[in-house]
Amino acid sequence: MQRVLIVHNHYRIPGGEDVVADNEEKLLKSHGHELFRYERDNGEPVGHIRMLLSMFFSLRTYREIRQLIREKKIDVVHVHNTLFLISPSVFYAAVKEGVPVVQTLHNFRLRCAAGTFFRNGRVCEDCVEKCGCCALKGRCYRGSLLQTAAVLLMNAVHRLSGIWKKVNFIYLTEFDREKLKGLHCKGSFIKPNFCFAAEAGKTDTEAAAAEKPGAKEEPYYLVLGRIEHLKGSALIAKAFAKNGRRLIFAGSGEQLPALKRFIERKGLKNIETVGQLSHEKAMELLAGARALIAAPQWYETFGMGVIEAYSLGVPVIAADFGNVGALVKDGVTGVKFQKSSAGLYRAVERFEKADRGRLSENARREYEEKYSPEVNYQMLKKIYDEMTGEGS
Repeated sequence: MQRVLIVHNHYRIPGGEDVVADNEEKLLKSHGHELFRYERDNGEPVGHIRMLLSMFFSLRTYREIRQLIREKKIDVVHVHNTLFLISPSVFYAAVKEGVPVVQTLHNFRLRCAAGTFFRNGRVCEDCVEKCGCCALKGRCYRGSLLQTAAVLLMNAVHRLSGIWKKVNFIYLTEFDREKLKGLHCKGSFIKPNFCFAAEAGKTDTEAAAAEKPGAKEEPYYLVLGRIEHLKGSALIAKAFAKNGRRLIFAGSGEQLPALKRFIERKGLKNIETVGQLSHEKAMELLAGARALIAAPQWYETFGMGVIEAYSLGVPVIAADFGNVGALVKDGVTGVKFQKSSAGLYRAVERFEKADRGRLSENARREYEEKYSPEVNYQMLKKIYDEMTGEGS
């Protein structure tokens, strides 16, 4: 079994990348791999100037990674995020020590400064189709000209150094690989994310849901995650304001105050917000939902909420757009709609007439066949074996 070093730079606000890194560590340990972690956190008090300098190359990271590789006899270095403090120096360290290195690409930052292909309320691929100067004009990274320039320069420096040609990349979907084409990496693999099934999904979902929040009241639909324009929060609220069906928003974000004002102004009794929940509480709420609602306005790089719903046998009503839309099979694991409040309204009415039990069974089967831990481990092990030569 390979000895694996997981490398991950935490953002100031926790997100899906943290969950994926943790899940893969648990998965590998459960199959007998020796796991080691190298982590940094952007919340560390290092100062803005030092952080900006570190994003290009961190001597600390370079030295510590090399030392870890030698001391722990690492076979594979698996990177999840390097921005800001770890920096791409981790790749140079692994290559110097002669150890294969792979990075899971959780966003589009190597081709888009914002990492989202989204600007001014619309999908934007100007930097791919034209040049990176478009990102400077739009101040695409956090609205800052300086930070946007730093991200663009960082990508350019390491591309010109040729380091990407020595790094393997894991794309979460074929769609992602197509959008990030032109990176000229050493090896290219497709491996989706996975999730551990909640206990409710392993037995009788409907019976388990009876003990969940709101289950003894009117059936509800659920929106899970950040409440912001990227997630289509306003679009969803408008559709449910019209159809009158019960809807719960679980999460926080920049549009939460506006959403609350909308609910109050319209006098809506069917829409409620419950704020940010622990993962455990969120899964309890999800288990009791009639369906998960997903209306992303950007491509997304995957769609963890969708496979979490599937693990619980919960169908998904999703916009037919980007990666989230690709995860849902219309009329099989859920219902898809065109990206508008009117489209969502029609999709919910269509869902109400469908066989929810059949959709639930199909959703659970989809999870077991494609997104379960065991299936994912076999995919990850195959990647490691190919990188280390053990599969030949």
